[in-house]
Amino acid sequence: MLTIGQFSKKTGVTIRTLRYYDEKGLLKPTYVSPSGRRYYEDDNMVTLQKILTFKFLGYPLEDIQSMLATSDLNLHKSLVRQKQEMLIKKAQIEKTIATLENAITLSENQEEIHTDVFLSIIHDLIHSDEQHTYFKTLLPEDLVDELEQLYKENIIDYTKHHMETTLKLKEAYRMQLPDEEVLLIVEEMLSIVPEHLLTRIIEATKQIDEGTEIDESLFHMPFTKEEEQWLERIMKKSILGGNNDE
Repeated sequence: MLTIGQFSKKTGVTIRTLRYYDEKGLLKPTYVSPSGRRYYEDDNMVTLQKILTFKFLGYPLEDIQSMLATSDLNLHKSLVRQKQEMLIKKAQIEKTIATLENAITLSENQEEIHTDVFLSIIHDLIHSDEQHTYFKTLLPEDLVDELEQLYKENIIDYTKHHMETTLKLKEAYRMQLPDEEVLLIVEEMLSIVPEHLLTRIIEATKQIDEGTEIDESLFHMPFTKEEEQWLERIMKKSILGGNNDE
């Protein structure tokens, strides 16, 4: 028999990991001495190889434990299911990498980054697919699809423009600029959207029930509550709202 240290050296698995596998019931030593020393044999090596193989394939330890304990395991079915789960994780990783690349590009040449605004932008990048689906419940699908395509083709330019104009609005609130100047910033923010699409958006939003609540989990607002209330009041004079002041 091999001591845990010898078994660790032979298999390349750390002593700490072997102890953890023992505690979890995944890999019990062949013998434990009265003093608590663990000893392993060749049968333990076979079990460990199974654990490491399943672990490499991405199975969580809980699933591996069940698989080792099941004599009639449908391995093919399990592998197919595991492949699907790994493909989902792959898509998530690829999206994370793409988001990081966009975030790095957006942060380049920025002397100072406003954390709230930047995190709001990143949040939108992460949840863009969910936002796309959500908007289809409020606006015509073809309009949402066209906006999404336009956004994806110009994602960096659009996002930079949104970030810059958002910062201008926050500064306008801090300076308490006249409403007319704020409206100019709002118009600048909207100017990046082609006029024909902006007109369709305005018409479509008029059809939305006033009592409709926005799914806040999908949208991270870069403004404080005070800034939102201030902007909401001024927006009633803008292209999106009408001409009446409060």
